[in-house]
This record gives sequence, structure tokens and C-alpha cells, in this order.
Amino acid sequence: MTRRPCAIYAVGIICASLLIVGIGLVVAQVFRTFMLNRLKKEIVLVEGSRVFESWKSPPPPVYMEYFFFNFTNVDAFLEGAKPELKQVGPYTYREYRYKDNVSMLENDKKVSAYNYKSFVFLREKSVGDPAVDSIHTVNIPAWAVMNKVKGSFWKSSMVAIWMNSVGSGLFATRTVDELLWGYEDPLLARVSTSSPEVEKVFGLMYKKNGSHSGEFVYHTGKQNSLDYGRVETWKGESKLTFWTSNQSNSINGSDGSAFHPMLNKNERIYIFTPDLCRSIHMEFEKDVEVKGIPAYRFTPPRSVFASKEENPANEGFCVSPKECLGTGLLKVSPCRKGAPVVASFPHFYLGDNKYVAAIDGMSPKREHHQTFLDLNPTTGVIVRANKRAQINILINRISGFPKTRLLNDTIFPVMFINESVVIDDASAARVQKLLLIVTLVSNFPLFIVGLGVLMLAVFIVLLIRARKQKSSTEGDTSYSPVSDKEKEENGTYICLTPKGEPQA
Repeated sequence: MTRRPCAIYAVGIICASLLIVGIGLVVAQVFRTFMLNRLKKEIVLVEGSRVFESWKSPPPPVYMEYFFFNFTNVDAFLEGAKPELKQVGPYTYREYRYKDNVSMLENDKKVSAYNYKSFVFLREKSVGDPAVDSIHTVNIPAWAVMNKVKGSFWKSSMVAIWMNSVGSGLFATRTVDELLWGYEDPLLARVSTSSPEVEKVFGLMYKKNGSHSGEFVYHTGKQNSLDYGRVETWKGESKLTFWTSNQSNSINGSDGSAFHPMLNKNERIYIFTPDLCRSIHMEFEKDVEVKGIPAYRFTPPRSVFASKEENPANEGFCVSPKECLGTGLLKVSPCRKGAPVVASFPHFYLGDNKYVAAIDGMSPKREHHQTFLDLNPTTGVIVRANKRAQINILINRISGFPKTRLLNDTIFPVMFINESVVIDDASAARVQKLLLIVTLVSNFPLFIVGLGVLMLAVFIVLLIRARKQKSSTEGDTSYSPVSDKEKEENGTYICLTPKGEPQA
């Protein structure tokens, strides 16, 4: 056997081996399974893991924008007209988040922490000075006190007298700073003399700057990657007590800061948010890309705040059968000390049209008022997010308070927030590097198959060339018979000397 056939056979054997091994690895998903298992071990909330430090102190900047609604036709409204509101904002703050008092529990299967938030005003991203700009809006402390005493003639009469004596009306003008971070309300101060548990100071964000919302216990994902970041307990409880059904009181999902790797488009993402006193769910909407990182966009569907008629599972969020609101609203008074606070999406986005029609100045638009999360499906990392929510006050006729006698039941918008974050460049680069490694390792069997295909091409070329060379050689060495005369002449000429002639 010559060297050329040996080389051809060797190439054929290598080609067959590469193809068999490569296709076998592709079918068995060995490398991909190995890489994903490795990734699941890296993405756990334990000391030294790839994500632990960024979970404790998230590097991407978070911005909190506050938009207020200025009430422009008070007198006409008190006579039964539709309220006219004008949106004012944003007043933007840089939000700093970090987790403190972090403790590992149950052999690193769980971790406890307190989530702290602080806010710093950003003048360059705001429409004005919150210490100067004033907003005319609902007098929330007054409505809270009136709702607290309604049904009692004597208490209502006493509060009505107090309101007149301290000059507390149904509506008030306050600066943005006061509305957000607090001011001493004269009516609350008067009430606190007989009820010391009542705070004198009121503010929509009062005591929330530099504070936490209670102790959380999370699953680390060490035992099951699908539990990564899932809330086990809040303030020591595994269930809430605000609502009227076990389903409504369930604490589901994460706190919105961490999501398990290997996300699926068909799954629901659950988030527990103390601000709403409940868990909500989000569903896949579309594929997006942020700074070169592929992501799935998840958004809350209409069913989250749907009425009990539209979504029977929401019946547990009715404070009482008479206080069941329509689609798009959630009355959160059970966790707001009885205050008639109603949550919704901004401008009643995804809500019943009747709430939009009841207020002049509402214009719901998806691009401005939708809440969404853009998550990288491989790692579960948040690459972009916008959390948007609106605070409203339920105002209506309350017996014992003559000034309310002409009022219609109205969900009155006060302000809405837009809490936004986009992954920073350094974090994006790390995610891209990790995804590249995952892709290369997972697709290594395809590289082997590709190499096998290349070797197959070489093998085919070598076979064709060998066949052509063999055909050419056979043509050059073919046998053709000659006559006896030619043999004799050729033989005499080449080998013999004629007789009788001496040799030289």
C-alpha cells in the first residue's frame, strides 16, 4: 500500500470520527448541559458567587421620577363638574439601593437582608425646584381622617369642627417637597392630641428616604436554581394579612431585584412589592436587545388589576363587597392605615375607560405608562426596567361633612412614579463576556461537526484526485501489439551486428 492511499484512509477515519462524535454531542447536549449547570452554580446568592456583590449593591443607576397632577377647577368640581388636571413633572431623584444586615441561613440555602433606599435630587433632570414649585391637589390627611370617622355622627361632627378651626379643607396647596417628604398637617396634629398613635407629619414618601421596608428572607438558588431570589418571608411572615383570600395574601416571586437563570417565554414572572402590599405577575411580550444583550420583555397583563367579574381570582383584593373597584384599580387602604388610597397604572393605563373619561387630563399611552422588565433569558439579569404606578384618592360623599354633599364618586389622581434603570456599560460588558463563553462552550460540538464536514470535503477531493490519477496512469501504460517485421528490424537495429562486417 502506497503513502497516498494511507493518507486518504486516515482522512476518512478522522472525518467519520469527528462527525460521529460531534453529532452525538449535539444530540446529547452534553456541553450545553454542562455549561448551564455550571451557570446555575455561579448564579446563587452566596458569598463569592458571580452575582452576590452586585445583588447587595446594584451598580446600574436607578432614577425615580415623580409626576404630579395640578388641580385647576376646584370651585366647579365642588359644584359637580368634572375635575381638570394638568400633569407637572418630572422631579427626578437618583435612587441608591443597597442591602444591609445580610446573613446566610440554613447552610447557604437562604439569605436574609434589609433593602435600604435613599434619594438625591437631580436638578438637571427635573422641571423645577421641588422646594419652590407648588401643587394644588387633594388634602389627603383630611380625607383619611374623614374616612376613619365616617359612620359615627359624634366623631364626624367633632372632626368637622376641627377642620374648620384649623382651616383644613378638602383640597390643599403644598410644595412638591412637602408632598413627597412630609409636612406637619394641622388636622393630624389636632387629632394626635387625643390619639397619640396618629402621626402629625404626612408625606407620600415620608420616612422612606434612607430607610428599609422590613426584613426579607430569600432563597439563594443553591438548592434549586428556579428559586433564585424568591422571597420566603417578609417581616417574618410567609403570608400577608391585608386581603380576604389565601391566594391574594400569598407572597410569590422575587422582590424585583433578582430572577432565576434560563428564563422561558411561556412562564409567568412573579414579583412581590411592599408598596402595593401584594404580589403581581408579568408575562412575556416580545424580544428586545439592550446594549447588545438579548432580552425578553415581561409586562403585567390587564388581568393583574382586573375586576372580580373579569378575573375572579382578584375577588380577594376587595376590601369589602361594597368596595370592589373596577378593572385597573387596587384599593390599598388595608395597608395604608385605612386611608382611601387607590393604586393604578399611570393615567389609568389598562383600566376601564370610565376612569379615564371621568378626569380631564388623562391620556394613557403604552410607551409612557407601561411597566416592563427586560431580562436576559440565560442569566436572568435585568438589563432595563421601568416600574410605573399611580397614587389616587377615592373621594365621595361622606355623611357629617357638608362640603362633600355635591361630590360624585371619583378616583382622583395625585401623582405617578416612573422608577427606571438601564444596565451600565461595565456590567453589560461582563454579561456579554459571560454569554460569549456560554455560547462558545455550548456550541463546541457544532465546531466538531463543522471540522468533520471540512474533513469530509478534503476526503472527497482526495478520492477524486486519486481516481483521476489512476485513470491517467492506466492510459499511459496500455499494451499495443507489433508485427514480426517490426520486432525483427527493431531487434537488429538495437541489439545485433550484421555478419561479415568487422567490428570497430
